[in-house]
Amino acid sequence: MGLWVVILGIVQGITEFLPISSTAHLILIPYFVKIPDFGLTFNVGLHLGTFLAVLIYFIKDWKELIISIFKGGEKRRFLGLILLATIPAGIFGMILDPYVEKISEPQKYSFAIWIILIGLITFGIVFILLEKSSKGKLEIKDLNVKKALIIGFWQVLSLFPGVSRSGSTISGGMFTGLKREDATKFSFYLSLPIIGGAIFFRFLDLIKSRNSGELFLILYGTIISFITSLFTIHVLLNYVKKSSLEVFSYYRFILALAIIFAYLKLQIFSIIMFCIAVLYLGIKMAIR
Repeated sequence: MGLWVVILGIVQGITEFLPISSTAHLILIPYFVKIPDFGLTFNVGLHLGTFLAVLIYFIKDWKELIISIFKGGEKRRFLGLILLATIPAGIFGMILDPYVEKISEPQKYSFAIWIILIGLITFGIVFILLEKSSKGKLEIKDLNVKKALIIGFWQVLSLFPGVSRSGSTISGGMFTGLKREDATKFSFYLSLPIIGGAIFFRFLDLIKSRNSGELFLILYGTIISFITSLFTIHVLLNYVKKSSLEVFSYYRFILALAIIFAYLKLQIFSIIMFCIAVLYLGIKMAIR
C-alpha cells in the first residue's frame, strides 16, 4: 500500500502541471491496476501538495500580488486578471459537477473511458495546431480583460477528464497570442485559486462524510506530491522556453492507444505502450 501512495503522489505531482491530464491518470491507474481506493482524504492530500508547491515556487510573486491589493498599480491589475480568468471554471465547475463526477468513474460508467480518450486525443491535436499557427509574441504584461476571460473559458474545458487543466490554459494563452513560456507561467498562476477551490470543496465533502482516513498515508502522499510538483514546475518552465508542446501530443496519442489495449483486455500491449509513452516523454524532455 505504501508503494502505491508514493506512485500516486508522483503521478499527481507530475501530471498536474504537465499538459497530459492528472485527472485521467489518477482515474485510470486505480481502474486498470485495481489498487485500493484511498478515499477522499488522500485525494485532498495529493492536491494540497501541488497547491503548496505553486505557492512556494512563486512565493515572491504571490507576496507582491498580495501587497498590491493595498498599493495598487500594475500588480493589482494582474491579480484581478488571475481572479477574472478563474471565474468561468468556478461557475461551470459548480454547475457541471454532478455530470463531471459521472464521467470520472469508469468503474460505474463505462463511457467514462471514451470521454477520457476523446479529451486526450482532441487536445493532442490542439497542441499541434497551436504550435503550427500561434505567433506567440505577447508577454504576460500584455494580458487584458478580454484575453484573460478567453483563457478562463478555455480552462472550463479542463472539467472533462483527459483535457488537462494546464493543457487547456496553456492552449488558451497561446490562442490569445502569448508566448509559450508566458502562457505556461500564467497557467501556473491560475492553478493556485483553482486547486485551492477544489481542496476547499473536497474538504467540505470530507466533513460531511466524517472520514478522517489514515493520517500517515495522507501526509506521505502530500509530501511526495509536493516535492514532485516543485521539480515538475521547474522542469516545465525551462522546457517551454525552447521546445514545443508537440511532445505532449504524441505522449497523449500513445497513452490513448495504451488505454484502448487495456480496455480490450490486451494487458501486455497496454503495458508496452504505456512504457513507450513514458520513455518517449522522458527522453524528449531530457534532450530538448
